[in-house]
Amino acid sequence: MRLTLPAAALLVAAATALGPATASAATLSPTAPVTTVDAASRATTLVAGEEPAPSDYPGEVALAWASAPVYVDETQSGIVPPADAERLADRVDGRSPATHIAVVPATALSDMPGDDNDARAAAFLDAVDAAGGPDGVYLVVFGGAATYGAAFGVDAPVRDAVETAVERHTRSQQVAILDDALTELGLPGAPDDSGGAGWVLPLVIALVVLAVAAGGLFWWHRRRANDGKEGPALYRPSFDVLDDEADSLEDRQELAREDVTRFGEELDAADTSVTDPAVAADVQAAMDAYAEVGAAVDGTPDDHVLRAVRSTVEYGRWRLACAQARLAGRPLPARRDDCFFDQRHGVSVTDWMYTPTGGRAREIPVCAPCRDRLAGAVR
Repeated sequence: MRLTLPAAALLVAAATALGPATASAATLSPTAPVTTVDAASRATTLVAGEEPAPSDYPGEVALAWASAPVYVDETQSGIVPPADAERLADRVDGRSPATHIAVVPATALSDMPGDDNDARAAAFLDAVDAAGGPDGVYLVVFGGAATYGAAFGVDAPVRDAVETAVERHTRSQQVAILDDALTELGLPGAPDDSGGAGWVLPLVIALVVLAVAAGGLFWWHRRRANDGKEGPALYRPSFDVLDDEADSLEDRQELAREDVTRFGEELDAADTSVTDPAVAADVQAAMDAYAEVGAAVDGTPDDHVLRAVRSTVEYGRWRLACAQARLAGRPLPARRDDCFFDQRHGVSVTDWMYTPTGGRAREIPVCAPCRDRLAGAVR
């Protein structure tokens, strides 16, 4: 899978429009300086300029970590904003073992050698270490695609910490994943640390339990009253590719390839202006997602990979919709799954309690036509 010419042009425009920043003492090359977010920052940001070669990303991260514990590529500021980068830098500064965080485009992962993302992430982390990365804990966010970690020269349960944190959040919550991973590694300073009197936390917990109970009761009565009418619902991670969605693995692979192709065509047709940095970050994230899934479906992905492809395409479409909403001055769209029954139906409009043949009842996201069919309005 390759980026089409319009999509590639869009990516170049995104990088060019973000503009230069003031160079600091540490530089990667004459065309790719490293600068601090502000004068007091310990988090570094890659200045958009000439697109670096894929093999340069590990070297850039290793060099940035020599002077700051947190590195955020400027195109990824929508995933980890400067304020959060600063807070994370404060949290890891001076801790033992030394902890380093990097946020890079998803292409930094997809361009590494390996049969799957786990192998490619391991290759990237090894490359950072080989490029002179300092000893300690490495935590790397690859766009909106995945978060990985490893320990070099120290003994720390990094993999378990990252896996535990990832299980608690969706891929759009990378800051929360990083914070949870740090907490699992024993670092203090999590955003929800109370730091106050011992009675505060129990009181808060009691109030939350009461609020949840009241909210649940209200939701139940409202749902019964609406009886399946269209309405908002909380975002959930993409549903798995199920055995009964297509006759064979080959069929599911073909459906995934067709969906990735459609996603690329949507990016080409968007013709999104990227003069605004926030829009550029959304477009870059969508392009990163497209690059990742394109590489995945070029091979012979199994169902484990197809689940990741579905989730990544959904994430990329959401970021593209965010870019278009920003340009139009509309509120950012709520993040929802595609229709459970057929991704070609588009984004779902509501959730529906559904019991598959021989299965158990569960709530699924459905588009408007499928909602009407389930409600009996369409036969």
